[in-house]
Amino acid sequence: MFPELNSREALLETVRGLRQELDELVEQVGEERAVESGAFGPWTFKDLIAHLTGWRLMTAARLEAGLRDQEPQAPWPDHFEGGDLEEGNVDAINEWFYQTNRDKPLDQVLRESNEAFDRVERAIQELSDEALFQSGRFAWLYWTDEGLGPAVIRGTYSHYHVDHKPDIEAWLARG
Repeated sequence: MFPELNSREALLETVRGLRQELDELVEQVGEERAVESGAFGPWTFKDLIAHLTGWRLMTAARLEAGLRDQEPQAPWPDHFEGGDLEEGNVDAINEWFYQTNRDKPLDQVLRESNEAFDRVERAIQELSDEALFQSGRFAWLYWTDEGLGPAVIRGTYSHYHVDHKPDIEAWLARG
């Protein structure tokens, strides 16, 4: 199910493949259906893209923190305990993403999605092999024994393919 993430090129291929998959999905859905109410509970497809982008911004922040050898700065407000997901903040962060993005036009949400992909790709290209792949290199990467690159790209890949793709496919099948 998960791609091998043992080289810089494999990381980039995975990110580019996910970008292409989402681009094709956006094309398939179309502008009118992308903003249709109630597609995913209270969320539209546009809201789901903004949600995925929000978490991809965290992926970018983690990779960019590796470039600076610093802790990542979460893309959400500090009152979420710096984004410590083990503290049960996921629902609150998801709601913050929704509230922050729900009134944005579709073209802005799509542009921001692409900009987040660009940041992720750029950081992967700029990080040293040691920073990308050495297990235990960053103390703040405490939840995994993988290196930074594989850990965060696996998370991004899984977030879409496991957590959201089945719901998207079911929604599309309903017409």
